[in-house]
Amino acid sequence: MLSLVFVFLSSLIIGWFISVPVVWALKVLRVGQTVREEGPASHRKKAGTPTMGGIAIVLTIFFFILIMINIDLSVKYSALLGLFVGFSIMGFADDFEKIRAKRNLGLTTWQKLFGQLVIASVFAASLVVLGHSNGVGGILKDIGFSNPFLYFTFIMLVIVGTSNAVNLTDGLDGLAAGTTCIAFIAFALVAYSLQYTDEAIICAIAGGAALSFLRVNLHPAEVFMGDVSSMPLGALLGGLAVLIHKELLLAVIGGVFVVEALSVILQVATYKLFRARMFKMSPLHHHFELSGVQEPVVVMIFYVAGIILAALGVWLSASGLL
Repeated sequence: MLSLVFVFLSSLIIGWFISVPVVWALKVLRVGQTVREEGPASHRKKAGTPTMGGIAIVLTIFFFILIMINIDLSVKYSALLGLFVGFSIMGFADDFEKIRAKRNLGLTTWQKLFGQLVIASVFAASLVVLGHSNGVGGILKDIGFSNPFLYFTFIMLVIVGTSNAVNLTDGLDGLAAGTTCIAFIAFALVAYSLQYTDEAIICAIAGGAALSFLRVNLHPAEVFMGDVSSMPLGALLGGLAVLIHKELLLAVIGGVFVVEALSVILQVATYKLFRARMFKMSPLHHHFELSGVQEPVVVMIFYVAGIILAALGVWLSASGLL
């Protein structure tokens, strides 16, 4: 356990230092964020704030994994790193298009979904070829997901779903960085208790890197995370859950991301079916803002919810209930 704490703190410190030149470069290059026009009025003053600061998170995680994990000796960890890098590239392309077009819309939904599915399919295929589906147990095994084809499809849904859910959560200063840090710490504890040492180390690395970003991302944010890191952080979280066969636990520990994604789905569904909106605005964090709750308070509420759900998830795993 002490080794995990050391890895977490090392990632935190190095990520902190890496963020300094990254933020400086983004300011010099004037890589400013275009604010969503229909968003809360309080967000308009954020226009021009540098974005893509999450490059610091990506670099920290990437180099720490290369240093601490025997990538060359393991296909599954190579596939996981490829998944992380692939989603980082997708996120970078999305951010770049937003900056180029000077609008809050980057790649189209179908372009992003296609790219995500292709990258996720490579990861899923690698695990299926390795026979990872043979380790499926519990409810998933009972309903037939030990079947390689079904498990392949399931992995893709987990990866793409988690990536987009974390991406949707990245809408307030410090929200995505803080909640992903909480989720990674929880999964580090779960993985360590199940003797998945390398997976626990990667979780600790990601948790420390995400926490380090709060130095420049807490309200009022000096720089925004951008899709370049929110998308790969979600994909990495989903990939690690798959590697330790705790896919269903992801819905508990990552409950904040699930709720954020569901709020968007419900908002779209109710509007298309009934021409009415369930929330003042989605994702859910914007509903709280438009209800009069200050941004830092909303973020703190989500942090508390994330901690409670993380603790519940760790307990469910330790009890063998999930």
